[in-house]
Amino acid sequence: MFDYKVSTHNHYEEACRKFALTHNLKELASKAEMSAQVLRNKLNPDQAHKLTIEDLMLLTDLTEDPTLLDGMLAQINCLPSVPVNELTTDKLPLYVMKATAAVGTVAAEAISTETMTASRKGAFTTGINSAIRCLTLAGMTLQTRIHSNPALASTAEVISGLGASIGLG
Repeated sequence: MFDYKVSTHNHYEEACRKFALTHNLKELASKAEMSAQVLRNKLNPDQAHKLTIEDLMLLTDLTEDPTLLDGMLAQINCLPSVPVNELTTDKLPLYVMKATAAVGTVAAEAISTETMTASRKGAFTTGINSAIRCLTLAGMTLQTRIHSNPALASTAEVISGLGASIGLG
């Protein structure tokens, strides 16, 4: 059903480097109950020690930073992670505004004629991941809102059925 292929690009290694530069590893290692040196080694692609799945989940939980997960997913040619644990219908305008801002940032980068440096590429990827995340959350919120109101859900199904019957799929 799915054909996961490992990317030839080093997305995960880049994510490990970015994560290490973004966070105070000494404090984070203490929270994760490991030594700072062990954490640095696990985040360093040149070292033999690697993050385990449990490490990855713990670090993501402690920091609420999806960088490592997104790097891992990109490595197997998948879209970025979307945290749905705080999904609420009250946040629909926030999700849409954040998605709009992220798409605007991506659009500005796309039309720029400046050289694509590693820093700009990272910002471009971050903008795309943010847009995907926010648009997914907006879509899920809207879906929840429609299905929580039986009249609205019935209306949406009728309109969908009418559209399909006249060929507007």
